[in-house]
Amino acid sequence: MITPRRLVTAYLAKHQGRVKTAGEVRFIKDRGGDDKNWAFGQVGPEMRQITPDYAYAPNHVKKLAKCLRATTAALGHAMSAYHDFAKIKSAQVSPDGSLGGKGYIQRISDMRRAYMNVVEALSALSDTIYDEVQAPHWSAISRQKDDESKQEVTEIVQDAEQIRRDPEQWAEQSLDNQFGDAEDDD
Repeated sequence: MITPRRLVTAYLAKHQGRVKTAGEVRFIKDRGGDDKNWAFGQVGPEMRQITPDYAYAPNHVKKLAKCLRATTAALGHAMSAYHDFAKIKSAQVSPDGSLGGKGYIQRISDMRRAYMNVVEALSALSDTIYDEVQAPHWSAISRQKDDESKQEVTEIVQDAEQIRRDPEQWAEQSLDNQFGDAEDDD
């Protein structure tokens, strides 16, 4: 027969020194393990370690703003190309499911995946640069001493914001303006 004293002793022996600790719940997007999904592979840190004495020079934000505008424009063109390329049926353009020649041969399915990766990478880059340009630590537009430079940065950021609203439409309009209005042969 088990006595209460023996029961307590057995319980304490088994559970003594056991500490319960609450865990942290983190939601991490599965970015796949495939090297063909290279744009989805990097997961950045959750917070930046910025030293409080770092001196942000407002005139450097102009370079970031130009990168933002160029990246969003590139995103629009990549989205437009991906959209058009995805509509192409492999059998209509290739007997073997590949394109290219002389060392630059790619399977069409791999090309679609590459377009997807390019669009994802450019989207992530533009989001990151946009967040940086808009960050309070820059406050570049309000701290600019030179009104002309301040106006130029404002215009560049406004251009980028206009492109960001619909990058694919912007790219198509840009191409139409440059090369003329060409209708699809669908």
